[in-house]
Amino acid sequence: MKVCVRRILLGVLLSALALPGCRPAEDEEMSGKAKEREEIVLWTYYETKMQKASMDELVAGFNEAQEDYHLTWEYHGPVTEFNKRLAIAITQNQLPDMVILDNPDMLSYIEMDKLEDITEEVKEIEDLDQYFASAMRPVTSGGRYYGLPFCCNNVVLIYNRDILKEEGVHVPKTWEELQGAARELSVPGRYGFAMSAIDGEQGAFQFGAFMLSAGDGLNEAGGEGTLGAFRFIRDMAEHGWMSRDCVNWSQNDVARTFINGECAMMENGPWVFPALEESGINYGVAAFPAGEQNMGLLGGEDIAVLKGKNVQGSVAFLKYYSQIFVMLNVNLMANSLPPRKDVAELSLKVNPRYREVLTQMENCISRTDCEYWTELSAKLADGQYRVITGESTPEEVCQEIREMKKNMAEGGGS
Repeated sequence: MKVCVRRILLGVLLSALALPGCRPAEDEEMSGKAKEREEIVLWTYYETKMQKASMDELVAGFNEAQEDYHLTWEYHGPVTEFNKRLAIAITQNQLPDMVILDNPDMLSYIEMDKLEDITEEVKEIEDLDQYFASAMRPVTSGGRYYGLPFCCNNVVLIYNRDILKEEGVHVPKTWEELQGAARELSVPGRYGFAMSAIDGEQGAFQFGAFMLSAGDGLNEAGGEGTLGAFRFIRDMAEHGWMSRDCVNWSQNDVARTFINGECAMMENGPWVFPALEESGINYGVAAFPAGEQNMGLLGGEDIAVLKGKNVQGSVAFLKYYSQIFVMLNVNLMANSLPPRKDVAELSLKVNPRYREVLTQMENCISRTDCEYWTELSAKLADGQYRVITGESTPEEVCQEIREMKKNMAEGGGS
């Protein structure tokens, strides 16, 4: 949906309620002298056209809403490079005041003592209980707050409506149905199913949905559920219902494959909706097919305040962003799901395709719930690659994961 349409619909929503805190600051000419504002800086890896537009509008709104601070935002991405650049800034003591982080990265920065404890300030925010519990977990540690959720997501099944209708295939709800549908939809030049199995966090995130659905929690990784998930992925590739090339595909690559008609269904998230809309493809969104249970991984970003920087100005911005219609506008523009339940429900009035993403939020687990997620993520991504390419068996990979966990428990590292 184009931005102009979103703004028209958003205007209808805004007419129902006032916007406290969102009005521009009063003209300063009456004071005789303009007040000098404190400069604060926010870093992010947001790089799409609409993400950048959303940041521009958010920052401009904050600067107009108050007279004490002047905020600027800077792009320091892409996401694969962001943490490296932030690490360099830490060593050179050239940090911004705030950062937008991938939510599984929050814990490591908290443990490194690089983020401010803003517990008392966060508690002053109204309707804090409206935030999704799973989205709040990454920003907390030891009962203390170190930031606020910025947006959230999870993976869903996205399918080509025309292809499924033409082939007489129903939208799958279980693994068995997914496998059957992928078989029926696979023809020369088109795979039935696609997912990202690329090395790194994207591949681990996508496989994690299968592992959790199979019955293994993050701390039970390497168990029977994990084994079943690896076997399922292996079988899909061996039978030719999913391309082995998925080990080289990012989530956006998978979306391009889907748009080109080279796969009929894919595991992906709402971040690809804009590309699908622009392509004009007739697509549908369904809940991620369940194995033993309906469970998935939480995705999204958080805002954190760097230690020793402008805490008051940063908190002022966090409070501004936490307002219902500020958050709604940003997430509609950036094509993301708001981290507040009430705001997420409002967003469905403009973009109903997020319904399944929102519904699944109650069954999402934060990656920070696993104390050794960094090590596990690497094992899952690497294991998925080796299983799909036939270099290792699911049994061998699960054994390696169990050994890694044992070493971590004994303090021996990964």
